[in-house]
Amino acid sequence: MNVYQEFLEREDCALLLVDIQKLLLDPCEGAERLAQNVMALIDVVQIAGIPILCTEQNPHKLGGFLPELVQKLQEPRVLGKMEFNCFENPSIAQAIFQTNRRTLLMAGLEAHVCVFHTAAHALRLGHRVHIASDAVASRSLFNRGIGLGRLEKAGAVISSTEMIIYELLNRAGTPEFRAALPTLKRL
Repeated sequence: MNVYQEFLEREDCALLLVDIQKLLLDPCEGAERLAQNVMALIDVVQIAGIPILCTEQNPHKLGGFLPELVQKLQEPRVLGKMEFNCFENPSIAQAIFQTNRRTLLMAGLEAHVCVFHTAAHALRLGHRVHIASDAVASRSLFNRGIGLGRLEKAGAVISSTEMIIYELLNRAGTPEFRAALPTLKRL
């Protein structure tokens, strides 16, 4: 792939936040940092006008999406599922397709399960996938590394929250950049 094709175009991006639920997040390595990075992604993605979708794994047993993240969303779209692969859930697949975006920015839990299954399937469907690696976790660092490694080999772009944010903003001095400055200072 041409390196220029890997750069994000905000008009083609959607942010998919996978299963960030307290019961799943608490036992993960780097849980607090993940939540901070997801908050930063939400802030900048909303400034850039990029759609956001959130999923919950078995919310009746595992609880809902992290409330402090939902509160940050201007238009919360939180969809429950039982499937590990979001595309196997008809409501979530339809919501993703309705964004008319071909690039999925992804963060969430767990790197080797739901993030992996969803991102690998998205790649098979022809989506471009960028993973905010510092906003993805698993209960063990080993499984996180295996999940991210397999996704990279499958064609996902393994990135960071800060890289994604600066790619979306593209330049300093714009009204969007000024609006994002408080978030950028927290990174």
